[in-house]
Amino acid sequence: MSALITLDTQKQQNGVSEAFNIQELFNARVGDEQVPFSVKFLERGKAQQFEDGLVPFMSGFVGNLDDDGKVTAETGEPVSYTGSRDDIVGLGMVKMNLPGMMFPQEGYFYGFLGLETPDHSKRVSTFSVWFHVYNGNPDMFVNKEPFRSELQKELDRVEVLIEQTEGTLKAKLIEWEKLITDLISNKNIDLEQLESRIATVEGNLTILEDKIKADGLLTQAEFDAQMKTLMDTIESELAILKQPIYVEQTIYGDPVEEQAPEIKRELDSLTVGINPNKFNFVFITDPHYASSEETANLSVSYGVNHVNRALYLDQYVDMMVLGGDNIDGNQASIEGILTDQAQIATEFLFGSDNHSDKFPLKGNHDDGSERQIYFEEGRRPDRIPSLPAVIPDTQFKKDYHTGDLLFGETRKGNSNYFYKDYPDKKIRLIGLDSSDRPEIKNDDGTEKYLGIWHLGYRQEQIDWLANVALNNVPKDFTTLVVSHMQARVKNDTNIHNADLVNKIIGDFITGGSTTLTSDDKDWEVNVKTDFTQQGARVLAGWIHGHEHAENIQTDGGYNNIGILASVGLGAAQNWLGDTDGWNLIELDTEKRTLTLKGFGIATDRKFDY
Repeated sequence: MSALITLDTQKQQNGVSEAFNIQELFNARVGDEQVPFSVKFLERGKAQQFEDGLVPFMSGFVGNLDDDGKVTAETGEPVSYTGSRDDIVGLGMVKMNLPGMMFPQEGYFYGFLGLETPDHSKRVSTFSVWFHVYNGNPDMFVNKEPFRSELQKELDRVEVLIEQTEGTLKAKLIEWEKLITDLISNKNIDLEQLESRIATVEGNLTILEDKIKADGLLTQAEFDAQMKTLMDTIESELAILKQPIYVEQTIYGDPVEEQAPEIKRELDSLTVGINPNKFNFVFITDPHYASSEETANLSVSYGVNHVNRALYLDQYVDMMVLGGDNIDGNQASIEGILTDQAQIATEFLFGSDNHSDKFPLKGNHDDGSERQIYFEEGRRPDRIPSLPAVIPDTQFKKDYHTGDLLFGETRKGNSNYFYKDYPDKKIRLIGLDSSDRPEIKNDDGTEKYLGIWHLGYRQEQIDWLANVALNNVPKDFTTLVVSHMQARVKNDTNIHNADLVNKIIGDFITGGSTTLTSDDKDWEVNVKTDFTQQGARVLAGWIHGHEHAENIQTDGGYNNIGILASVGLGAAQNWLGDTDGWNLIELDTEKRTLTLKGFGIATDRKFDY
């Protein structure tokens, strides 16, 4: 885990020099654009609360050091950036996406950071900092102006067109040009707002085209060529903005180095003996994270810290699974549980250097639907006085970036289920969504199928499993399935089509073929499996959470292995205290074994397959 840049607005001396050297933590290059820069602001040693609408800013000079070891107006170019409330992560932390204008030339940035209100009525700064800006843009030796994006260059070309106009038409063009320029200077605005503004620009340019055609100010060919170039560039810039931003440090919670010393010692011990030639992965499940103090069971507040412990093994393993019930989902407000989900999703996906793949699964607590039961039964009326909203599946997919295919996996669109091959280890990993419920509302607005109670699989996922994920598996590969819910030979109350999934797995193992049907209303299935051409294949097992217990079942003809809940021991501890448990797992395809090493209260286990 890399360190976090931490600065105090008290501006205490560091006892070494006039400014903090942050080169080990951050540097830039001429031509860089939208560079993630994360800082933790303190106020007299305590996390900044960002009251009064404070937003981060950064100001200084970039150029050569003078005789005093500083960059000033005489030796550098002035640069500045003011962020927005969207830059605030929380717990004193901000993440600014610095634009290219902050790195106009090679040399050093020397300046300071701080916080200010949008109207500049309040402004506090940190001690000075400096870092290196490397040579990286060939244009900097030709153009002394700050780095210009391709979109800015297109605006220069449009300016030639503007000069061919006159009167109000020219003024209108300048107004529209400003709209586009704002897109450049405010790339950190909300994406929906950005798309809306681009749509406005496109509409205005259509009006302009009609006006130019009528007045004959330009030839049609000239106008079409310039407008096509401009529109192509806008679309290209927008596509870049839609990509997720990676960071390489702890964002939420405490890094392992700041947790109890025995935690790091146990994690270091866990890494001893890891064989990089085997398939190694972490399965951490059921952290039930809830940051709000409204929750009586204090253990849930440790969920993100538990994830950070697992992330400590990032460089040692091939992949990690966050096995569902990632949030507790019982806070009073929808805003509260959405915040919990966003925090734990961000930390799991982006809170490490991402040496290993990260695959989140969905659990029955993750839609927050148990709150509807509390409302209907009149429980917690002071906290849930009206029908509460649930988290839709689309929000889960958005927060966990399923559609971005962050780790090269294969999904059906942006589905919560996926598979990925690891050819060097001869492994196919399959992740299933055991909370694949129909989102249907009753006439009174309540959910027909509450995710907290209704688990199972529907037609689309079952067909994908039978005819995509389990097909074209090389003969020398071993397959591993992960899911929140355990595999089931038979369905149970409110468990839908789990028996069909078990039959598909059986056909995959034996090379068989079956027609599978279900007339379960709203969960209907009609799927045919055919593995006769592929032949029999090896399944190491099905690994799951949900039961909050270490167990093993083999009634389906394969290992069905339960992992302990990271939230802790539960009732035995009165749901209090920081009890954690999860497993580092080695899959050895030569010895055909699954070896589980326990962290925390989890135990060591070993299974043949």
